[in-house]
Amino acid sequence: DALGPDPAPDQLAKLPYLTAVIDETLRRYPIVDIVPRVLRKPWRFGGYELPAGVAVAAVIVLVHMREDLYPNPERFEPERFLHKKPKPHEYLPFGGGNRRCIGAAFSHYESCLALATVLREYELELCEPGEVEVVRRSLTLGPKGGVRMKLLGPRRVPASS
Repeated sequence: DALGPDPAPDQLAKLPYLTAVIDETLRRYPIVDIVPRVLRKPWRFGGYELPAGVAVAAVIVLVHMREDLYPNPERFEPERFLHKKPKPHEYLPFGGGNRRCIGAAFSHYESCLALATVLREYELELCEPGEVEVVRRSLTLGPKGGVRMKLLGPRRVPASS
C-alpha cells in the first residue's frame, strides 16, 4: 500500500518482506528436492573415494532443514531472510553452481509480481487450514491436491490516518 495505487513491477519485486516470504516458501518447499549427478571421473568426498560412473546427489531438502543454518527449520519464518542472506551452498531452491536453473531470477521476479498482485487486490482464505502435504510429481514436488483457497472478494484497504 505504501507504494501507491499503481506501483511499478520492479518496486513490487524489491519489497523485502514479500521476497522473504517467497524465499522461505522455497526453502520449506523447494520445487526439486534432489539433484542427482553421475561422476565422469573419480572423486574424493568426505573421506570416501568414489569411482567414475557412481551416482551422487545433493539433497536440497536436507540442506534447507539444517538446524545450524536455519534455526527451527520446520517453522515457516520469512523473517530469517530479512536479517541474513544465505550463502549459495546454504540455499538451493534452484540448484547451484554452473548448473543453477537458468530461469531462477525470472521465476523469483514472476513470483513476486503474482503474489503482490493477488494480495493487493483480493481477500483470500484457506479452505483447509493446516499443514500442506507435499508429494512427488515426476521430478518436482507439489502440494497433494493443490492448495484450495476461497475468494472472499476485493481487498478492503484501510483508510489512512
